[in-house]
Parts: sequence; C-alpha cells; structure tokens
Amino acid sequence: MKVEVRMSMDTSVFVAIITASGTILAGALTFYLTKRHQWKVEWQHQKLNHYKVLLSSLSDLAVDGTDKEEANRRFALAANTIALVAPQYVIAALMDFHDEVKYSNPNKSPEHHDELLKNLLLAIRKDIGLSKKDEKDKFAFHLIGSAPK
Repeated sequence: MKVEVRMSMDTSVFVAIITASGTILAGALTFYLTKRHQWKVEWQHQKLNHYKVLLSSLSDLAVDGTDKEEANRRFALAANTIALVAPQYVIAALMDFHDEVKYSNPNKSPEHHDELLKNLLLAIRKDIGLSKKDEKDKFAFHLIGSAPK
C-alpha cells in the first residue's frame, strides 16, 4: 500500500510541475510574441515617419517661391538619415534619383527624373508593404508644385 501512495504522490507532483512549466512557458511565449509585434509596429511607424519627411522635403523642392536653400537642407537631412531605416533597394533608388536632380548634372531630363522618382516611390511602397498590387508599367507620379505668388 505504501508503494502505491508513493507512486500516486510522485505522479501528482510530476503533473503539477508539468502544468506549472507549461503555464510559465505559455506566458513567456505570449510576452515575447507581443513584444516582437510591438517592436515591428514601432519600426514600421519610424520608417513611415522617415519616408514622410523625405517626401515632404521633395515636395518643398517642387514648390516655387519656397526657400530653396532651406528645402535643400531638409532634403539632404532626410536623404542622409533614411539610411537608418530603409533597405538597400530604397537607398539605391534614392541615390539614383539624387544623381539625376543634383545641380551639377548637365544631362537632366524631365522624363528620366519622373522615371527615377517613380522607382523611388515604388521602392518605398514595397518597403512599407503597399506594393502588392502596384503595376510598375501603369504607375505614374510626378512632383506637384505651385506657381510663385
């Protein structure tokens, strides 16, 4: 009789240990997955903010009558800091675009400018997850500015 009671007690302790371990493991896994999701959401938010600043600075460059020196400073800062969050393909598209629009480029072409801008926007859209239905051949975009007042 004593042997049966001892085995029953050992089994109860074993079951309790497994149950407690499972509960702790489930809680830890839930915590980890939640934190990982929060980190991804925050990372996407940071990327989106960087991209907003970049596109806003590009917009400033397109608007006539704005302080071009300040607009260029904003664009330079946005372009130089985007490397912190953007993948390589976005940075490559940005550098291609910049090489086209910089003042020292004697071969500027509005068509090539718009093509490189389109490539940059498609790269950004891909990075933030909006590109699933983008059709490169049908995607058209150009900067919209305003006439001086």
